[in-house]
Amino acid sequence: MKPHTDEPLSDSTPARTRRGLLSRKGARRSSTVAAALSLVMLLSSCMSQGDVTETRADQLSLGDAVIAVRLSEGKISAGLPTPPEDNWIVLLDAQGRGQATRIEAKRYGSVAFLWTDRGLSFGAPDKEYVTTDQGTQEIDVKEPSLAEDQRFSLSDGRIVVVDSGEEIRVDVIHPNGRIVTTEIPDTSGSVGQCGQHIVGITDTEDSESIRSAAFEAYAAQSGGDMPENVAAVFQIDELNGGVPRLLAVAPAIDGLLTGRMSVPCDGNVITVLSIQQEDPAAVRSGTRHPWDGVLVLQRWDLSTGQRTIIPVLDEAGQPIETDQDNFLYYSQAIWVGDEYRFVTKNGNAYAVDVTSGNARHLFSIPSENTRNPAVFQVSETGVYALEQNDDEDVLTLSYQPWNGGGKRVLLTTGTMSRYLVARNLLMGYRRSIQSFALRPGWNGGAQ
Repeated sequence: MKPHTDEPLSDSTPARTRRGLLSRKGARRSSTVAAALSLVMLLSSCMSQGDVTETRADQLSLGDAVIAVRLSEGKISAGLPTPPEDNWIVLLDAQGRGQATRIEAKRYGSVAFLWTDRGLSFGAPDKEYVTTDQGTQEIDVKEPSLAEDQRFSLSDGRIVVVDSGEEIRVDVIHPNGRIVTTEIPDTSGSVGQCGQHIVGITDTEDSESIRSAAFEAYAAQSGGDMPENVAAVFQIDELNGGVPRLLAVAPAIDGLLTGRMSVPCDGNVITVLSIQQEDPAAVRSGTRHPWDGVLVLQRWDLSTGQRTIIPVLDEAGQPIETDQDNFLYYSQAIWVGDEYRFVTKNGNAYAVDVTSGNARHLFSIPSENTRNPAVFQVSETGVYALEQNDDEDVLTLSYQPWNGGGKRVLLTTGTMSRYLVARNLLMGYRRSIQSFALRPGWNGGAQ
């Protein structure tokens, strides 16, 4: 475990490769285009583009904005120069008017917004931003990172930014702007929030840092034969002799892929949608795809230390199968009563009884013919979808309640067309929606 608060990252810091079936390639580097971006923003400050006004990041404010949209780096067009390595941050009101600013891109992970009553939080490799009605606070990041997986809000006002790859990195942003960075070497896993703590699920095969402590904890707990590998829940924000504190251990299950911890704990119970591979040996030999398997719920009760695996069954009582085409894994989920409800990246919505594992397919969200899939957010009442129409360069925000009632369009705007597509003599590229967030309390009249 290496805490950092003030040492800058040297230019010689090497890129790192993200490992594991559930990870992506990532890298950390110091900023190489920040000065160029600053110059561009000075030139374009307050330039009007229809109903959207461009401004510098430090001049951005929430105003009447109800939705924040982050656009990805541009996709390269054959024969044309490489597009700029940046993201657009666009804040729109209910009529599609607003502000846009350009920041350096984060390239890896589920780069997201966090919009709370305290403001809108987002990041670039070398800066963190918190935007409120009064303006934007820019905070320098001493150890830049190109990767990000999740953001969490704590009740005392701190914001936690997590990147999990070959090692887990946690940036804790304090209300006064101080950032404390902690890196846990040789550790990877799925990370989520449990009350006021950040926890993760891993095993001794993927995380060498917990190996000794995990086997010791399992031996004290079971008193029986030792498994080849041990799975564990660990706490990131409290150290135990320089390594993460272990909260629960159990024998590792071959071929169990722990999903994204997209919902907070229910009391002391962690619930994660996961995949049990059909043939783990074939996956290791390269003859089967790692996503070939069935859905399960993985539940850890931290009060007892017990883990339960619950098969997810459809209305006919059959396992719900997954593969690289029927991809049910990276989903947005939420607790609604005793049900774990989620929408897949393809727009299929399910409700799972966490006791029995019985699942109901609620609906599939119709999508326009587009090269870019819709991006989803969930609430206790339903699913919000932001879609990009490639033919007209129009964004549409829609809503569909969990209990039916059909898709309702809340906002359609073409004011972002010039940010989605760049066409000129020197460059041509297209951007896609990377993430979006809605103002807390705003629903567009959906409910």
